[in-house]
Amino acid sequence: MPPRLSVPFRNRRRDAAAAAAAESQLAPLGTLQEADDDDATAPRPAAAARADRPPGHSDRPPPAQSSDQPAAAADRRDPGAARARRPWRRLLYIQQDYADDYVDSTFLRELQKNANVRMYDYSAVVMQTTVVSQHISSIMVFIAVFINLYRGALTASTLLWCSSAATAVGVAAWDVLGAALHTPVERIARPRLIKGAVLFALLLFGLSPILRTLTEDTSSDTIWAMTVFFFCVNLAFHDYSTGNLTNIRFPGSVSLNAAVLASVLLASQLDSNLSVFAFLSFALQWFALFPIFRRYLKRISAATSVAATVALALVAAAMFASILRAVAMLFVACTLFITFGCPLWLIWVQRYKNEIHGPWDEARPVVHGYFG
Repeated sequence: MPPRLSVPFRNRRRDAAAAAAAESQLAPLGTLQEADDDDATAPRPAAAARADRPPGHSDRPPPAQSSDQPAAAADRRDPGAARARRPWRRLLYIQQDYADDYVDSTFLRELQKNANVRMYDYSAVVMQTTVVSQHISSIMVFIAVFINLYRGALTASTLLWCSSAATAVGVAAWDVLGAALHTPVERIARPRLIKGAVLFALLLFGLSPILRTLTEDTSSDTIWAMTVFFFCVNLAFHDYSTGNLTNIRFPGSVSLNAAVLASVLLASQLDSNLSVFAFLSFALQWFALFPIFRRYLKRISAATSVAATVALALVAAAMFASILRAVAMLFVACTLFITFGCPLWLIWVQRYKNEIHGPWDEARPVVHGYFG
């Protein structure tokens, strides 16, 4: 007797038999679908193809288009495309189809490097530094005179007579050198000069008591600090050129005013009216007249200017050697560095100069003068 099957096994056999029957029924339908697909892909007769076309359709091929027609059509669609092909011009007053910062390939052809750079000669630069050394030495001499007058090593009458005699000698040398060398220098009117000097001396002598007590309520430290500041202004704004021989112009006027203010501050520390008068008279002669005479010496002879520079530096060093030797040594070192070291430094850094010029620079009009 065969064994009896369980219920789950009988269900699986029944499901498999039903699936096989369904596949056998769908097989003819798949064969018919494949036949329809083959008929659709097969080539159709020409008559049948013409019958399927819409009315008004022609069998002739479309005419061939040239390669210029799409560009012309694009130009009609975008009028700016035709203008974009125009060459760029470096003009600001016309409208161009380029960006504001556009440059063409020829932009850097006009580049120039160090076109206006001036190469310096060491000896010539050393000669030009003598005016700076002269002025520094004159300031040091002036401070040394004040210290000696403040300490009592120099009397007011001696200073007054010496400064007046030096001014008279300078005026005489001005006229003698101008006549001997035939230099175009304006002669000084003697009566006019004497009259102005007398009036100014009387006015300054009358103001001496007021100037002596001008800074009684100010501490000495403030006076010294302000004096140093005004002398620095005088040194910075001094007229180091040699073209001005008859008057004082800007910025030389700023330098002179700073020197006068420093002199007034120093004069207020003196103990007598005569000392104030002598010191301020010397200050005006030293800072107003002596620079003009130094410029005149430099114009007529470079050797004379060098001799004056050496003489002033030696006088300043000698006067400070008796006051404070360290200051004298520092002054000599600074003078040597300014006269010989700074020109060498300038020539050394000149090799790193990189100045460029090109079409981006502003226009420089050239004006031609015509005189009949």
